[in-house]
Amino acid sequence: MKTSWKKCLGVLLVCMFLFSMSACSPKEAGPLPAEEKVPEIDFWITSQTYDPVRYEIGLLAAEKWRELGFDVETTTMEWSTMSSQGMKSHEHEVFMIQWGGKAERIDPMEWLYTMHHSAEAGEGGYNIAGYLNPAYDELVEKFVTNMDMDKRKDFAATAQEILAKDVPQPPIVHRILTHAYNSRDFSNPTFAMGEGLNSFWNWMSFTPNGDRKTVKYGYINDIKLLNPLMTKDGADIYILKMIYDPLVRIDPDGIPQPWAAESYSEIDSTTIEIKLRKGMVFHDDKPVTVEDVKYTFDLAKEVKSPYYLSKIDKVKEVQIIDDQTVRFVLSEPYAPFITNGLGTMGILPKHIWEPRFKEGGADAVLNWDNVPPVGSGPFKFEYWRPNEELKLSSFTKHFSPPKIDGMIRIPYAKAYGVVQGLKAGEIDAAGWSLLPLEQQELKEASHLTLGTAHDQGYYMLHYNMRKAPFDDVNIRRALTYAIPKQQIVELVFEGMAIPAYSTVAEVNKFWHNPNIEKVGDDMEKAKEILVEAGFRWDDNGAIYFPEDYQVKKFSD
Repeated sequence: MKTSWKKCLGVLLVCMFLFSMSACSPKEAGPLPAEEKVPEIDFWITSQTYDPVRYEIGLLAAEKWRELGFDVETTTMEWSTMSSQGMKSHEHEVFMIQWGGKAERIDPMEWLYTMHHSAEAGEGGYNIAGYLNPAYDELVEKFVTNMDMDKRKDFAATAQEILAKDVPQPPIVHRILTHAYNSRDFSNPTFAMGEGLNSFWNWMSFTPNGDRKTVKYGYINDIKLLNPLMTKDGADIYILKMIYDPLVRIDPDGIPQPWAAESYSEIDSTTIEIKLRKGMVFHDDKPVTVEDVKYTFDLAKEVKSPYYLSKIDKVKEVQIIDDQTVRFVLSEPYAPFITNGLGTMGILPKHIWEPRFKEGGADAVLNWDNVPPVGSGPFKFEYWRPNEELKLSSFTKHFSPPKIDGMIRIPYAKAYGVVQGLKAGEIDAAGWSLLPLEQQELKEASHLTLGTAHDQGYYMLHYNMRKAPFDDVNIRRALTYAIPKQQIVELVFEGMAIPAYSTVAEVNKFWHNPNIEKVGDDMEKAKEILVEAGFRWDDNGAIYFPEDYQVKKFSD
């Protein structure tokens, strides 16, 4: 009986092996037409020295794609070039971005609408994939215009389900941010969700332990621009948040709190009223008035500010009611306006910006370097020596002055420099999330303390649906299923990350949908998708389009 059982098992295993081989073999014998071969994938990745994480993730994903039969070329590219040609011009086939989990993104308008609605698919838009799904557009338009929070949550849940199936821009992992600071000289840091020590609230809570009251802060690469109406760069925006006061600030828990506005209220579904805080002044001692508030929003719309326009384009009119009251009249209900409009737009001094606009119009405003930037925020600009350092000092006339005297931002070319700067005491804190080996090295430094925060941002792949083969949902789903997300967590992050499946992070509990399809970590599923769609392979394992091929853009 034992011998018979073993023979049966052997026959079964052989049959299973032959079946699995046939599943990945061409449906017809003989050579396949060269013009029907799936084109080579050009996968842009950063250099290992610039960002070893994106470099390693890229290599691991590319290897799995080759196992499916795809020709994959990994092209190492400088981030500045990748950003310009990919994020702005959309010339890419596939590349990766590490998206920060800024506080204003806790309401997932940016994740669900800005990054995936067809209105954002043009040059410079954040719909980098060129995802043009009319049914999805209709859904997320309801998400942003409905003022009922429970209904918005339902729309968001459905949007996450659709994106998980269509995978135009699949998230890969959420980091567990690990930042270090000099706990000998400073205390009371704020490790905010998605931002860690980069959070505005960290700079308000940081407290000197002794006589040294200015924090030296390290980061990779310098800022690019101090014009809030033109820049879209995250590092620039972190600095500008400290210089300019918005009417509302998003607290570390994602709740909008009155800031330059001492209060705000919803008059009706299209009218928001704010009361401006009394006694505020700009850094040049000129008073902050309701005229400045109105001019800021009017100007940003007039010049079509790249970063702010999508956040405020529903503003139909800004009305001055009295010397403390402003009303925002919206063209239609727009639920994220408080968090993403009032919560991000810093008040600009009309007496500085109006003359420039009158003299040269939108071009003069958008092409201005705005040095020195003059705001009303808790930190004021002192100087910027590009690629050396930037200094902000505490604005003592602010209604909520920081506890430190100021901060000096020091740029480094690579992560190694940041780590050595922390270790040697050249910098007191860093906003760069440390890799496991870097953490081990810094644990030996007695003056440093490491803290963590879960990231609601992620490393995300951006397929380009304007180009074959990424216009086909079966290709996108197969490539995404092949990505070894758990292996990436273990090998690249040594456990300091979690696999990402939804465009809204698990840590963002109110908005996250846990019941979506979890695409990744399954090579067999990837093969199954391609076989069922009719894709073929030649004798060398190279993949070809199906006979009588018809592109399928979206899942059923």
